[in-house]
Amino acid sequence: MQIFFHDLSNDSHALTLPPTADGSIPFHLIYSKISETLGIPSEYLLLKHQRRILPRNFSRSSQSIESGSLIDVSLRLFGGMDFQNRVGSKFGGGGMMSEAQANIDRRERLRKLALETIDLKKDPYFMKNHLGKYECKLCLTLHNNEGNYLAHTQGQRHQSNLARRAAMEAKNSVIKPAPIAVVQTRNVIKIGRPGYKVTKSRDVHTRQRSLLFEIEYPEVDQGMQPRHRFMSAYEQKVEAPSNNYQYLLFACEPYETVAFKIPNIPIDKKEGRLYTNWDRVGKKFTLQLYFAEEAGRGGKNQGS
Repeated sequence: MQIFFHDLSNDSHALTLPPTADGSIPFHLIYSKISETLGIPSEYLLLKHQRRILPRNFSRSSQSIESGSLIDVSLRLFGGMDFQNRVGSKFGGGGMMSEAQANIDRRERLRKLALETIDLKKDPYFMKNHLGKYECKLCLTLHNNEGNYLAHTQGQRHQSNLARRAAMEAKNSVIKPAPIAVVQTRNVIKIGRPGYKVTKSRDVHTRQRSLLFEIEYPEVDQGMQPRHRFMSAYEQKVEAPSNNYQYLLFACEPYETVAFKIPNIPIDKKEGRLYTNWDRVGKKFTLQLYFAEEAGRGGKNQGS
Protein backbone atom coordinates (compact mmCIF):
# COMPACT_ATOMS: atom_id res chain seq x y z
CA MET A 1 0.00 0.00 0.00
CA GLN A 2 1.40 3.45 -0.93
CA ILE A 3 0.76 6.93 0.43
CA PHE A 4 2.31 10.33 -0.30
CA PHE A 5 3.46 13.15 1.99
CA HIS A 6 4.91 16.67 1.74
CA ASP A 7 8.03 17.32 3.82
CA LEU A 8 9.06 20.63 5.45
CA SER A 9 10.39 21.91 2.11
CA ASN A 10 7.06 21.09 0.42
CA ASP A 11 8.68 18.30 -1.60
CA SER A 12 6.58 15.20 -2.36
CA HIS A 13 7.64 11.73 -1.26
CA ALA A 14 6.12 8.28 -1.75
CA LEU A 15 5.94 5.91 1.18
CA THR A 16 5.16 2.16 0.84
CA LEU A 17 3.62 0.56 3.93
CA PRO A 18 2.42 -2.96 4.61
CA PRO A 19 -1.42 -2.98 4.88
CA THR A 20 -3.34 -4.41 7.78
CA ALA A 21 -6.00 -7.12 7.56
CA ASP A 22 -8.80 -4.60 6.88
CA GLY A 23 -6.74 -2.69 4.24
CA SER A 24 -6.07 0.48 6.32
CA ILE A 25 -2.81 1.93 7.69
CA PRO A 26 -2.47 2.72 11.45
CA PHE A 27 -1.39 6.23 12.37
CA HIS A 28 1.50 5.19 14.61
CA LEU A 29 3.02 3.24 11.69
CA ILE A 30 2.82 6.36 9.48
CA TYR A 31 4.54 8.47 12.16
CA SER A 32 7.28 5.85 12.50
CA LYS A 33 7.99 5.52 8.76
CA ILE A 34 8.01 9.29 8.09
CA SER A 35 10.34 9.75 11.07
CA GLU A 36 12.77 7.23 9.60
CA THR A 37 12.59 8.85 6.15
CA LEU A 38 13.19 12.46 7.33
CA GLY A 39 15.50 11.63 10.23
CA ILE A 40 13.34 13.58 12.70
CA PRO A 41 12.09 12.02 15.95
CA SER A 42 8.43 11.16 15.74
CA GLU A 43 7.55 13.18 18.86
CA TYR A 44 8.49 16.36 16.94
CA LEU A 45 6.28 15.56 13.93
CA LEU A 46 2.74 16.77 13.39
CA LEU A 47 0.84 15.02 10.54
CA LYS A 48 -2.33 16.34 8.90
CA HIS A 49 -4.68 14.66 6.45
CA GLN A 50 -7.36 16.79 4.84
CA ARG A 51 -6.78 19.53 7.48
CA ARG A 52 -7.23 17.00 10.25
CA ILE A 53 -4.47 16.21 12.73
CA LEU A 54 -3.68 12.52 12.84
CA PRO A 55 -3.57 11.16 16.40
CA ARG A 56 -0.25 9.56 17.23
CA ASN A 57 -1.40 6.46 19.16
CA PHE A 58 -4.82 6.01 17.55
CA SER A 59 -5.00 2.88 15.39
CA ARG A 60 -8.67 1.95 14.93
CA SER A 61 -9.60 1.05 11.39
CA SER A 62 -12.28 3.73 11.27
CA GLN A 63 -9.61 6.39 11.93
CA SER A 64 -7.02 5.00 9.48
CA ILE A 65 -6.34 6.51 6.05
CA GLU A 66 -6.56 4.76 2.73
CA SER A 67 -3.94 4.06 0.09
CA GLY A 68 -2.96 7.01 -2.16
CA SER A 69 -3.75 9.61 0.50
CA LEU A 70 -1.65 12.82 0.78
CA ILE A 71 -0.28 13.82 4.19
CA ASP A 72 1.18 17.21 5.18
CA VAL A 73 4.18 17.15 7.57
CA SER A 74 4.99 19.99 10.02
CA LEU A 75 6.87 20.35 13.30
CA ARG A 76 5.26 20.37 16.70
CA LEU A 77 5.97 23.41 18.92
CA PHE A 78 6.77 22.84 22.58
CA GLY A 79 6.48 25.38 25.41
CA GLY A 80 6.11 29.12 24.84
CA MET A 81 3.10 31.31 25.48
CA ASP A 82 -0.04 31.47 23.45
CA PHE A 83 -0.87 35.03 22.48
CA GLN A 84 -3.44 34.27 19.81
CA ASN A 85 -6.57 34.25 21.97
CA ARG A 86 -5.93 37.42 23.96
CA VAL A 87 -8.25 40.40 24.05
CA GLY A 88 -7.46 42.97 21.36
CA SER A 89 -5.34 40.65 19.23
CA LYS A 90 -5.99 39.66 15.65
CA PHE A 91 -6.17 36.06 14.50
CA GLY A 92 -2.70 34.91 13.49
CA GLY A 93 -1.08 38.16 14.65
CA GLY A 94 0.68 36.68 17.69
CA GLY A 95 -1.42 38.54 20.25
CA MET A 96 -0.64 41.49 22.54
CA MET A 97 1.43 41.19 25.67
CA SER A 98 0.20 42.59 28.92
CA GLU A 99 2.04 45.45 30.61
CA ALA A 100 3.68 43.13 33.12
CA GLN A 101 4.89 40.79 30.38
CA ALA A 102 6.18 43.74 28.34
CA ASN A 103 8.18 44.93 31.37
CA ILE A 104 9.65 41.46 31.85
CA ASP A 105 10.64 41.28 28.20
CA ARG A 106 12.15 44.79 28.31
CA ARG A 107 14.21 44.01 31.41
CA GLU A 108 15.47 40.82 29.82
CA ARG A 109 16.54 42.63 26.66
CA LEU A 110 18.29 45.33 28.69
CA ARG A 111 20.04 42.70 30.80
CA LYS A 112 21.39 40.91 27.72
CA LEU A 113 22.50 44.21 26.19
CA ALA A 114 24.26 45.28 29.38
CA LEU A 115 26.01 41.94 29.76
CA GLU A 116 27.39 42.33 26.23
CA THR A 117 28.97 45.70 27.05
CA ILE A 118 29.81 45.39 30.78
CA ASP A 119 32.08 42.75 32.27
CA LEU A 120 30.80 42.04 35.77
CA LYS A 121 33.96 40.11 36.59
CA LYS A 122 35.86 43.40 36.67
CA ASP A 123 33.36 45.03 39.06
CA PRO A 124 35.01 45.05 42.53
CA TYR A 125 31.63 45.34 44.29
CA PHE A 126 29.90 42.45 42.50
CA MET A 127 29.67 39.17 44.45
CA LYS A 128 27.67 35.96 44.14
CA ASN A 129 26.76 34.42 47.47
CA HIS A 130 26.18 30.77 48.46
CA LEU A 131 22.44 31.09 47.78
CA GLY A 132 22.96 31.82 44.10
CA LYS A 133 21.98 35.48 44.46
CA TYR A 134 24.07 38.56 43.81
CA GLU A 135 25.23 41.15 46.32
CA CYS A 136 26.59 44.68 46.06
CA LYS A 137 29.43 44.92 48.59
CA LEU A 138 29.36 48.70 48.44
CA CYS A 139 25.66 49.22 49.21
CA LEU A 140 25.06 45.86 50.97
CA THR A 141 22.05 45.06 48.76
CA LEU A 142 20.78 41.68 47.51
CA HIS A 143 19.73 41.03 43.90
CA ASN A 144 18.09 38.07 42.17
CA ASN A 145 19.91 38.31 38.82
CA GLU A 146 22.59 40.24 36.94
CA GLY A 147 20.06 42.56 35.31
CA ASN A 148 18.75 43.65 38.69
CA TYR A 149 22.30 44.33 39.86
CA LEU A 150 23.12 46.34 36.71
CA ALA A 151 19.98 48.42 37.21
CA HIS A 152 21.09 49.02 40.80
CA THR A 153 24.52 50.28 39.67
CA GLN A 154 22.82 53.02 37.63
CA GLY A 155 20.67 54.14 40.54
CA GLN A 156 21.15 57.13 42.82
CA ARG A 157 22.11 55.10 45.87
CA HIS A 158 24.98 53.27 44.21
CA GLN A 159 26.26 56.40 42.45
CA SER A 160 26.25 58.44 45.67
CA ASN A 161 28.12 55.68 47.48
CA LEU A 162 30.70 55.60 44.69
CA ALA A 163 31.20 59.36 44.96
CA ARG A 164 31.51 59.09 48.77
CA ARG A 165 34.06 56.29 48.46
CA ALA A 166 36.11 58.25 45.88
CA ALA A 167 36.13 61.34 48.12
CA MET A 168 37.26 59.27 51.11
CA GLU A 169 40.07 57.63 49.14
CA ALA A 170 41.23 61.00 47.80
CA LYS A 171 41.26 62.43 51.34
CA ASN A 172 43.23 59.54 52.82
CA SER A 173 45.65 59.16 49.94
CA VAL A 174 49.22 60.33 50.53
CA ILE A 175 50.19 63.30 48.38
CA LYS A 176 53.39 62.39 46.62
CA PRO A 177 55.85 65.20 45.88
CA ALA A 178 56.31 66.16 42.29
CA PRO A 179 59.38 64.55 40.74
CA ILE A 180 62.34 66.83 40.46
CA ALA A 181 63.30 67.44 36.88
CA VAL A 182 66.99 66.72 36.40
CA VAL A 183 68.62 68.83 33.73
CA GLN A 184 71.57 67.11 32.16
CA THR A 185 74.46 69.48 31.63
CA ARG A 186 77.10 69.02 29.00
CA ASN A 187 80.70 68.82 30.17
CA VAL A 188 82.50 70.99 27.64
CA ILE A 189 86.05 72.17 28.18
CA LYS A 190 86.16 75.93 27.82
CA ILE A 191 89.06 77.40 25.81
CA GLY A 192 88.80 81.01 27.00
CA ARG A 193 86.98 84.18 26.14
CA PRO A 194 86.31 85.18 22.54
CA GLY A 195 87.66 88.37 21.02
CA TYR A 196 85.20 91.23 20.80
CA LYS A 197 84.78 94.81 19.65
CA VAL A 198 82.11 97.30 20.79
CA THR A 199 81.31 100.41 18.76
CA LYS A 200 79.10 103.28 19.98
CA SER A 201 77.19 105.37 17.48
CA ARG A 202 74.05 107.48 17.04
CA ASP A 203 71.42 107.37 14.32
CA VAL A 204 71.60 110.45 12.10
CA HIS A 205 67.84 110.78 11.61
CA THR A 206 66.28 109.59 14.89
CA ARG A 207 69.25 110.53 17.14
CA GLN A 208 68.93 107.13 18.83
CA ARG A 209 72.03 105.76 20.49
CA SER A 210 73.33 102.49 19.08
CA LEU A 211 75.77 99.78 20.13
CA LEU A 212 77.50 97.44 17.69
CA PHE A 213 78.94 94.20 19.11
CA GLU A 214 81.37 92.08 17.07
CA ILE A 215 82.31 88.78 18.72
CA GLU A 216 84.90 86.50 17.11
CA TYR A 217 84.76 82.71 17.50
CA PRO A 218 87.61 81.34 15.33
CA GLU A 219 87.69 77.89 17.02
CA VAL A 220 83.94 77.26 17.04
CA ASP A 221 82.79 73.73 16.20
CA GLN A 222 81.20 73.00 12.88
CA GLY A 223 77.41 73.49 12.97
CA MET A 224 77.44 75.64 16.13
CA GLN A 225 75.98 79.15 16.13
CA PRO A 226 76.34 81.81 18.84
CA ARG A 227 73.32 82.80 20.93
CA HIS A 228 72.50 86.00 22.80
CA ARG A 229 69.98 87.17 25.38
CA PHE A 230 69.25 90.16 27.60
CA MET A 231 69.50 89.59 31.36
CA SER A 232 68.25 91.67 34.26
CA ALA A 233 70.74 92.93 36.86
CA TYR A 234 68.95 90.83 39.48
CA GLU A 235 69.68 87.56 37.67
CA GLN A 236 73.44 87.79 38.07
CA LYS A 237 75.41 87.15 41.28
CA VAL A 238 78.73 88.83 40.39
CA GLU A 239 77.91 92.49 41.13
CA ALA A 240 75.40 94.27 43.31
CA PRO A 241 72.18 94.65 41.31
CA SER A 242 71.23 98.10 40.04
CA ASN A 243 68.14 99.32 38.26
CA ASN A 244 70.30 101.53 36.00
CA TYR A 245 71.90 98.66 34.11
CA GLN A 246 71.13 95.44 32.32
CA TYR A 247 73.35 92.78 30.74
CA LEU A 248 73.71 91.43 27.22
CA LEU A 249 75.11 87.88 27.08
CA PHE A 250 76.79 86.01 24.21
CA ALA A 251 77.42 82.26 24.35
CA CYS A 252 78.92 79.72 21.98
CA GLU A 253 80.74 76.50 22.80
CA PRO A 254 83.59 75.88 23.46
CA TYR A 255 84.16 79.54 24.45
CA GLU A 256 83.16 81.07 27.77
CA THR A 257 80.01 83.15 28.00
CA VAL A 258 80.71 86.89 27.91
CA ALA A 259 78.41 89.63 29.24
CA PHE A 260 78.28 93.34 28.54
CA LYS A 261 76.85 95.88 30.98
CA ILE A 262 74.58 98.31 29.11
CA PRO A 263 72.10 100.99 30.24
CA ASN A 264 68.74 99.73 31.46
CA ILE A 265 66.81 101.45 28.69
CA PRO A 266 64.16 99.66 26.57
CA ILE A 267 65.55 98.21 23.37
CA ASP A 268 63.95 99.26 20.10
CA LYS A 269 62.86 95.90 18.62
CA LYS A 270 61.09 97.25 15.56
CA GLU A 271 61.91 95.82 12.17
CA GLY A 272 65.47 96.69 11.19
CA ARG A 273 66.39 98.17 14.59
CA LEU A 274 67.75 94.95 16.17
CA TYR A 275 70.17 93.34 13.74
CA THR A 276 72.07 90.04 14.12
CA ASN A 277 74.36 88.18 11.71
CA TRP A 278 76.57 85.10 11.92
CA ASP A 279 79.43 84.94 9.43
CA ARG A 280 80.16 81.23 9.04
CA VAL A 281 83.27 81.86 6.98
CA GLY A 282 84.86 84.59 9.07
CA LYS A 283 83.49 83.06 12.34
CA LYS A 284 82.24 86.45 13.54
CA PHE A 285 78.90 87.17 15.22
CA THR A 286 77.52 90.71 14.86
CA LEU A 287 74.70 92.36 16.82
CA GLN A 288 73.55 95.96 16.55
CA LEU A 289 70.87 97.45 18.77
CA TYR A 290 69.16 100.81 19.21
CA PHE A 291 67.84 102.20 22.46
CA ALA A 292 64.24 103.39 22.49
CA GLU A 293 65.03 106.90 23.76
CA GLU A 294 62.39 108.61 25.88
CA ALA A 295 61.30 112.18 25.23
CA GLY A 296 63.87 114.64 26.54
CA ARG A 297 66.58 112.03 27.12
CA GLY A 298 68.04 111.90 23.62
CA GLY A 299 70.77 114.46 24.40
CA LYS A 300 71.72 113.25 27.88
CA ASN A 301 74.87 111.22 28.31
CA GLN A 302 74.22 107.70 29.66
CA GLY A 303 76.92 105.41 30.98
CA SER A 304 77.66 102.18 29.19
